[in-house]
Amino acid sequence: MDQQHWKALKEKDDEKALKYFYDQYIKLLYKYGYHFCQDAALVEDCVQDLFLRIWEKRRTLGDTDNVKLYLMVALKRSIFEKVKKGSKVSTDEQIEDTFDVTFTMEESIISSETDQINKDKLLKTLETLSGRQKEVIYLRFYNGFTPEEVSEVMNISNQSVRNLQASALKKMRNNMGDGINLVLLGFFIENFY
Repeated sequence: MDQQHWKALKEKDDEKALKYFYDQYIKLLYKYGYHFCQDAALVEDCVQDLFLRIWEKRRTLGDTDNVKLYLMVALKRSIFEKVKKGSKVSTDEQIEDTFDVTFTMEESIISSETDQINKDKLLKTLETLSGRQKEVIYLRFYNGFTPEEVSEVMNISNQSVRNLQASALKKMRNNMGDGINLVLLGFFIENFY
């Protein structure tokens, strides 16, 4: 479906196609952008600018197999550019390490039947991850991206994605402790890996 709308946007100047992408991805983009920069106004500006640029450059847009991925990469770049201009932060890596995702019960991938104590312990464990580890977990398990797609979003090698994911999962395993919690972690990995 995305491919048809992308083609209509590029080739037919279809405003409805742009509206489709806006409606489809606006919440995801705001949420994703806010993980990098807690300045809601800046994130909103970047998201609006993204859709404006897409419309203005619709005739010269490249082809994409994954519009969601395309939008997330473009938004991340836009946020990084604006944050760098208004900050003393010198590298993308320093900005990326600010990725902050609060794993809430609503967003959580833990089933409602799981014991509340285990839920709390897993959520606390997730919060101990570094910004980059959180981003990998967020992109892989909450958005369902492949390691290759995560690599593209984060602008790092596939191997780096795999290393970050492995270290995050190892840290989670180590922090979870007893056997019951390891079963919970296994459920987490099996269902979303």
